[in-house]
Formats: sequence, structure tokens, C-alpha cells
Amino acid sequence: MLVWIEVSRQAVFDAVSNDTLQLNGPMFFQVQLKHQGLMISRQVLNVVRGIIHDHFDAGFTLHFPGHKKQLIPRVGLSALGPWHEISADGHEKLSAQAPQMGELALPIYGYKDKYSDFLEALKLIPNSRTAAAGGHFFLDFVEETGCVPIQLTTDKGSEIGWQYAFQSTLRESFALNIDPLFYAVYMVLKSVHNTVIEGFWHWLKTKMGLNLKAIIIQGKQEHIFDSNVTFHVMLFYWIFMQLIQHELDEFRAWWNQHRVRLQHDKNMPSGHVPTHAREHPTHFRLVTIYTHFGGIDCRIHIPKEAVAEIRGYLTEEVGSRESHLGWPGVTAEFKATATAALAGIGGPTITLESAWNITALRPPVVTGLSMFCYL
Repeated sequence: MLVWIEVSRQAVFDAVSNDTLQLNGPMFFQVQLKHQGLMISRQVLNVVRGIIHDHFDAGFTLHFPGHKKQLIPRVGLSALGPWHEISADGHEKLSAQAPQMGELALPIYGYKDKYSDFLEALKLIPNSRTAAAGGHFFLDFVEETGCVPIQLTTDKGSEIGWQYAFQSTLRESFALNIDPLFYAVYMVLKSVHNTVIEGFWHWLKTKMGLNLKAIIIQGKQEHIFDSNVTFHVMLFYWIFMQLIQHELDEFRAWWNQHRVRLQHDKNMPSGHVPTHAREHPTHFRLVTIYTHFGGIDCRIHIPKEAVAEIRGYLTEEVGSRESHLGWPGVTAEFKATATAALAGIGGPTITLESAWNITALRPPVVTGLSMFCYL
């Protein structure tokens, strides 16, 4: 019997040693060893439990009911300067699941600089999940800013395929002096680790997002909007996409001019205004003194001809920009008709507060003048 217990003890010790994260308990190992032909009785199971307590006791603490999981370790961030690393991510708190107004979705996509905390882009787009939409939007970003970063960082979302390809191609073509073995071209992280931009969404939500959501769902609560009526959806997008983008632009302007809180142990700028750190990375005003950080402007400038060439290739592969980043039903013809109808009733200024007071109750008649009406 003692020999059998000793054999069981060694088998259990070997099995538990292979459980690196100590995720399993005695019963799991009992069944596992049974499949290997080693039958462990209740008496021996107590011995097994004792072995685990003696040598791997931390596992029992992990399994104890109510035990809190270990928090994600927080480490200091570092970057050489603005445009060394840009983090990108989509925000879907206004997607179809949030307002619950049929297929109505208002996803937001952003690009944020790690070093300066500067928000490079914050746009409302129709689709933030497909690689084609992500590719066209990335080209919009490069075309608008005229450059790409040394490293682009995203999560593992479905929209990153073409972004990865274009970032790699453009950096390899226009930054031959940067060794990819030392400075990564692209980094794919879990969302919880993409903190540079993931942490930003909280500010957007509390400062502006909740107010936007309340205004949007007002149309559903007051029975103004019917998601089953295609015309209502088209008109909603035509009115609200401009208003919401204006709010995002205002928020981005505020963010880039606000003062970031001071962190004495931070490896990068703190207590600064993002715009100042972006435009003057070597020095900028910190509270009341000038502090020298020695940052480097890491922008990789991209000619517009290169962007146009890549856009043409992407269009051939997946379709035009309009087919992926155009709002459903909001065609040039619809915009012209809606604009004319709005002018026909005096051309009132539409704001978020008054948007639901102007709504489509019926498709345009032959005259095209009854598209809008006041409630």
C-alpha cells in the first residue's frame, strides 16, 4: 500500500507540475490519472490534496470562491516622440446594439498619438468592422495628415487587414533607414493592452457620448423614428451624421488643447497640452517652467501620389471608398433632393436640439417639397 501511495504521489506531482498556471484541483488530476490507468482511491485522493497543498498551495487560493482575478499589470509607457507610435481603435457604444433602433449604427474610429496624447483623428464612419472599410479609412487618415507613424498599434479586430498591409508598405517604401528589427512596423495587442486609445473612450463617453445617445434615442422614445421605414433611416443618417461629426470635431479640438494631468514618474510628457507636445517635442511648457524631454518628431512623410496609387489598388480589390464608407441610402441624388426640400421650407438651421423637430413622415411627392415637415 505504501509503495502504491508513493507511486501515486510521484504521478500526481508530475501532473501538477505541468499545470503551470495552477488552474486545476485534485479531482481533475484524479480523473486524468485514471485515464492513464492509475486508479486513485478516496484515501489516496486525500494524499493528492496534501501534495498540492504542500507544493502548489497557491492554486487553492486561486480556486477559492470569491477570489478576485489578478489585475492587469500596469507598466510605464515610452515613445521616442510624436508619431513614433499611433494607436487606432473603433468605438461602438453608438452601434446598433446601443440605441436599439434596428440596423441603425454610428461607430466611431480614432487614431491617437502615444507620446503627446494628441488625438490625430476622430471620425464617424458607417462601418468599423470590415477590412475594406478600415483600409479606405486608413488611407483617408494618411491623405489628411500626409504621414504615417513608425509603428501603428491596434487590437485584433477584423478591420485591421488592409491597415496592416498599407502601414507596412508605406513605411518600408519611405523610411528605409528605420530597421524593423529594432522598431516594429505594426503591433497587434489585446484590447485591454491597447491602453493608449482604449483609455480615451471613457472620456468620450462621459463628456459627450451619453448626451449624444440620449438625443438619438429620443426619436424612438417619442415614436418619431421607425427603423422599418427605409426613408426614415436615410433621412436620419443625412441629418445626424453631420451633427455628430461636428460634435466629435469639437471634442477633438477640446482634447488636443486641454492640459493632461501631471505624473512625476511618467517616462513621457505629462502636465502638458497635447498640441504643444506634438508640435514642439523637444521642449514645451510644463506648469510654470520649460522642461526638456528630447523628443523626436517621428513623422514619415508620404506623398499624395503614393496614397492615390494605393487607393486605386484597393478600389480594384474590394470596391470604391463610397461603397464601404458611404452612409446607407445617402446618395448624391438623395442629398440634393433633401437639401432642396429643406430650402423649400425656409432652410432652418438644424442642431442636435432641433433635429427631431424636422423629420420625414412620408417619401417625397412629385414636387419634392414634402420631404420635411415640422411636428
